[in-house]
Amino acid sequence: MVGIDSLREKVYETFDAYGIMPKELWNQAIEEYDISQGPFSMFLFSKGYIKDSSIGRKFAQEWNIEFVDIDKNDIDPSVKGIFPLDVIRSWPLLPIRRDYDSGAILAVLNDPLDALAIDILDDTTGIKIVPIFSDADQINEIIQELYPKQIDEDEMPPEAKVSLSQRAFLSDADNSDAPIIRLIEEIIMEACQRRSSDIHIEPFADFVRIRFRIDGVLREIDRFSNDLHGSMVTRIKIMSNMNIAEKRLPQDGRILFDKSGINVDLRVSVINTRFGETVVIRILDKSRGLMKLSDLGMDESQIEVFRKAVNLPYGMVLVTGPTGSGKSTTLYAALSEIDQSRRKVITVEDPVEYHLAGINQVQVRPIVGLTFANALRSILRQSPDVIMVGEIRDKETAQIAIQAALTGHLVLSTLHTNDAPSAITRLVEMGIPSYLVASSVVGVVAQRLVRRLCESCKFKGDGDEGTSLWQSQGCVKCDETGFKGRVALFEILEISSRLQDSIARGDNASELRFIAEQEGMRSLRDDGLLKAEKGITSISEVMRVIS
Repeated sequence: MVGIDSLREKVYETFDAYGIMPKELWNQAIEEYDISQGPFSMFLFSKGYIKDSSIGRKFAQEWNIEFVDIDKNDIDPSVKGIFPLDVIRSWPLLPIRRDYDSGAILAVLNDPLDALAIDILDDTTGIKIVPIFSDADQINEIIQELYPKQIDEDEMPPEAKVSLSQRAFLSDADNSDAPIIRLIEEIIMEACQRRSSDIHIEPFADFVRIRFRIDGVLREIDRFSNDLHGSMVTRIKIMSNMNIAEKRLPQDGRILFDKSGINVDLRVSVINTRFGETVVIRILDKSRGLMKLSDLGMDESQIEVFRKAVNLPYGMVLVTGPTGSGKSTTLYAALSEIDQSRRKVITVEDPVEYHLAGINQVQVRPIVGLTFANALRSILRQSPDVIMVGEIRDKETAQIAIQAALTGHLVLSTLHTNDAPSAITRLVEMGIPSYLVASSVVGVVAQRLVRRLCESCKFKGDGDEGTSLWQSQGCVKCDETGFKGRVALFEILEISSRLQDSIARGDNASELRFIAEQEGMRSLRDDGLLKAEKGITSISEVMRVIS
């Protein structure tokens, strides 16, 4: 694989030999060029630094690389789907045939500077690439004929372009036998089949580790040679519409994966680490559908308290817990309890995880200035009855949400705190006056997710001092773990008049907890022990999560 900087130096020597560009212009072009502008030679042509579009023949002659007059009949059908349509169009480049003796792919391109394109092809397919030069007009003509546009992409909004590119990618990949393409697809499909919430691809000095988070616990699934790491990351970046050339800064993307009956929304995060870029893919399985309050794990008394809070005409209901504790699921279940025919419901989320019929959902877009706070201001002008804010992250969002709750709106939102009473003090710590918190917050739910005991292999064993505890031994149905699925533990704080007085005085979380437990609030720990006693989970699992 040729380094881009060294290749440019070699190209300049050829430029100098043919008198194509003086050194001063060359240096100026390098200073002006940014990788977001595409391949370097395309930049040179577009900016007028080079006007002779046939220099590829000169380079082919100088470097002893084949220059061909390509025809569509020269394309081997087996390589047509080896590379995504959007990349084929954007460079342009065109895989034409295989060398079955060496296993290499011969790819036609008109750009003798485009080492990046060669690197991408190499990384994506995991196969050695042999570049062949050809005329740009010939390549574009064949691409237009073999890969016709189905939609005028220039007239589409950015969101639609992303979806189109992803669909084109998956469609092209269906007919491909490229090993990296198959590997990434198989990893995603296996993760979905095993009910994983996310996939972790982690590089180390001697191997790449693949782990799935299943029922909240990471499990190592496989290890691969480090030689595959670059190919895997490049493939995922292309699928999620990231900048494949950027390897220093973190990136986020999205994949709409629809293959072999698996239809999921994947949220992708890439960040550079010591041994290379690590990838986390979060799986949002829309086929599982939304849960009702009765499915979350609340008992009847808890459901009654929570349902009472979310059916109030105004006030704020908070759901707290760490990342991945099921807060969004609880909020969606709460929305399903609201009479949408009589009340206007608007949500502001990041991301919109599930599309809800009859509810207006807004996606936060910080890159264009649409933050939670800005979206909330606009939403209030839409005359809503119920507002769901995905998360209160800062004082500004908290102030607007509190004001909305005080002026006749029901506000549902989340916070990151360890328990229900701490949500109250967190708002005060953000700078909200305690008397406003006391007047606006009507209920707080804290929650954690614990693994369910496998129904096929659980049994009631003998514990210490004659107590009987539920356990499981592991079986085929639970992948020998003893657990299958998860259930939430809840701590539901109903704001009574006594608690309102305590909040307004500025009492701390411990003092609020003391009052709440006196009034009957069940703690997360007690709810866990109750579920362990019923055989829903185990004592050790409750202690693992609560501790």
